[in-house]
Amino acid sequence: MRESSGRFVRAAALLAGSCAALATLAAPASAAPTVAPLSPDAQPSIIGGSTAQNPGYITRFNGHANGYTFFCTSTLIGARWVLTAKHCMYDNNGQRLSDIDLYVGSNSASGGVHAKASSTYVYSGGDLALIKLNTNGGSTYARLAGSSSDAQEGDAARVYGWGATQSSDEGNHQSSVLKQASVRISDTGASDYFGGPAISADTPNGAVAGGDSGGPMLDDGVQVGVCSTSDRSSTTTYGSVAAGRSWIRQVSGV
Repeated sequence: MRESSGRFVRAAALLAGSCAALATLAAPASAAPTVAPLSPDAQPSIIGGSTAQNPGYITRFNGHANGYTFFCTSTLIGARWVLTAKHCMYDNNGQRLSDIDLYVGSNSASGGVHAKASSTYVYSGGDLALIKLNTNGGSTYARLAGSSSDAQEGDAARVYGWGATQSSDEGNHQSSVLKQASVRISDTGASDYFGGPAISADTPNGAVAGGDSGGPMLDDGVQVGVCSTSDRSSTTTYGSVAAGRSWIRQVSGV
């Protein structure tokens, strides 16, 4: 991830529009990866930036369908609940993913507590989704924004992800370690990939890219956003956690 001003893309690739999930062929390992064609605007990761230490709740998302793996980032918000981006929940045919592996709390993309998704839920008001785990993911959870005032224009924030480390051939350049970048919030009245309330930020030292989708934006330690779109250069948008807070509580009890 590189810090710069820009927007974030979908799951495994960074591009203008939304955080898209990155899809790679599951086997053989040497197969050339491909970006999921769900949307040309939906694919972000952190290009540049720096290696991060996992605070314990940042979670790797590997969805499987049609011989592909779709990569995203997410956060543990309760013992069995994970928050991510809605666009991460669909395969290259636009069908809801049902086979999802999650790896919680490690600095490594395949380390930490391994869990499977037992059920998934998508938010009608924007680019947010919830995953219920089949086992406890841990006891360290993201602190979720409860008010739009938790993110203010001009605030310094931090974003995290395991996404692509370059803007081309993103599937072959997913980071094996958690990365971070510093951003500055530029617009709290933006729209996410699905037209829901979002927060835009400039990324001066790291750009969000494919595979960073669904990852968190933290403002003073509070998760205020979920990675939705990126231009893989200078600007990224994150779906507003505060706007979806009542839905998150209703579904998960968190």
